[in-house]
Amino acid sequence: MNKDKLWSPYIAGIGLGLTLLATFYVMGKGLGASSTFSLLSAVGVNAVFHDFASRLEYLVRYLGSDALLKDWILYEVIGLFIGALIGALLSRNFKIKLDRGEKMPGRTRVLTALTGGILVGFASRLARGCTSGLALTGGAQLAVGGWVFVIAMFVSGFIAAAFFRRLWS
Repeated sequence: MNKDKLWSPYIAGIGLGLTLLATFYVMGKGLGASSTFSLLSAVGVNAVFHDFASRLEYLVRYLGSDALLKDWILYEVIGLFIGALIGALLSRNFKIKLDRGEKMPGRTRVLTALTGGILVGFASRLARGCTSGLALTGGAQLAVGGWVFVIAMFVSGFIAAAFFRRLWS
């Protein structure tokens, strides 16, 4: 990857801050993403196992006659994906590849990524928000929970990195 093609972190940070401000102003809410996956999971489970989904209090709040089309977070995540793709294409930085350490087999990389993604997804729902919801939105509102989350996220990230460092070297 050519480092000259990367966006300036200062410009990207300012853009993210302005996006968060606009989201508060336009939607009356901050950024978030993890509830999109809860919404999609609820709709999927409901389509296959309606009786089961209708008995789960957690899933019922995401269901309704047109809940999927009315939830603005779904459109936020779709826009996030499209915006990231456009940014990568414009910077000529788009490439489908599997990042991994020299000694790490591709299968191990996929397994660790999948396991980490499942853990982060579960933890984000347990914490009642993901990094965008808790860290960005909570931090912008000076919420104690948001700052506790950011500190815990970095500390646990450093600890986990110590365990997985050998796979990347």
